Amino acid sequence: FMPTKQTQRKLIAKMKLIPVDSLIRDKSLMLIDDSIVRGTQLGETAEFLYDSGAKEVHIGTGCPPIVYGCKYLNFSRSSSEMDLITRRIIQRREGEVNKELLEDYANPDSENYKAMVEEIRKELNFTSLKFHRLDDMVEAIGISPCKLCTYCWNGKE
Repeated sequence: FMPTKQTQRKLIAKMKLIPVDSLIRDKSLMLIDDSIVRGTQLGETAEFLYDSGAKEVHIGTGCPPIVYGCKYLNFSRSSSEMDLITRRIIQRREGEVNKELLEDYANPDSENYKAMVEEIRKELNFTSLKFHRLDDMVEAIGISPCKLCTYCWNGKE
């Protein structure tokens, strides 16, 4: 798990990045990450790649958008759910947020979900952004949904 302090996360992320010009310059790149929580690390990585000459930066994630802060682990916990990029986007679009709105934004078939993903893509300056769907992820895991914690993605305990 990444440290909770943004300054420490930034330092660790920067230490991992050593550009190899021949692999980056004028290339279309695809990055796969486990999740996008706050958006800071991947956004900075995309900027680093563009600054290093990348033509395009496409992002795919191994899990759905995190709409609810984790109650159980430090995975997505922070001082406020507003630290989550999804929540900031939803609040910007809607103002006041309620349970029904959050459920709609967590639904990958809804127009609000699609608009949220597009706004995250724009804000983080990605060429494209694709999240794994929760239903597909649960099916791929092969464990009964009642034995999985999906709270961060759908708010259901």
